[in-house]
Amino acid sequence: MAEEPTGEDAVPQVRTPAVTAGVVVLAILALAFLAVAGYFGYTHWQAEQEAQERSEILDAARQGVVNLTTMDFERADEDVQKVLDGSAGEFRDEFEARSHDLIAVMQEAKVKSQGEVRQAAIETQNGDSADVLVAVAQKVSNAGGAAEEPRGQRMRVTMQLEDGTYKIVKAGFVQ
Repeated sequence: MAEEPTGEDAVPQVRTPAVTAGVVVLAILALAFLAVAGYFGYTHWQAEQEAQERSEILDAARQGVVNLTTMDFERADEDVQKVLDGSAGEFRDEFEARSHDLIAVMQEAKVKSQGEVRQAAIETQNGDSADVLVAVAQKVSNAGGAAEEPRGQRMRVTMQLEDGTYKIVKAGFVQ
């Protein structure tokens, strides 16, 4: 068996400039591929997060508007509490302050209303706040003989992230 030369007798393996350039080009291409894949992966993740957030805002706005437009004199306390649970800030404070009068009027007039959201869309979004336009159909009946014909209404609700959920902080009708 012949021994391989070691130490000073060893012949160094010489890389040609073409091989070295090829290795460098492959390394650069691999890094570029990783950078592009990372960028697209991040932007996809970011788009998914934004879509999830928009979905949460719209779901909360829809439910909040249904709660505002669906009331039954037989369970007025529960219905008012649903609105309070889905609201925050000045809107919640004002609604709570007027809730006893609202309940009394509902019970006296035997009011029943049923709201159904037809469409909802985010008008503007800024950080943890969004204005949402909501088209709702509401059927109302009462002891005075109001018919249950659906009334179309458009509302603008401002949603604000509070304690991990979006809540109504402002609501109004749009003409």
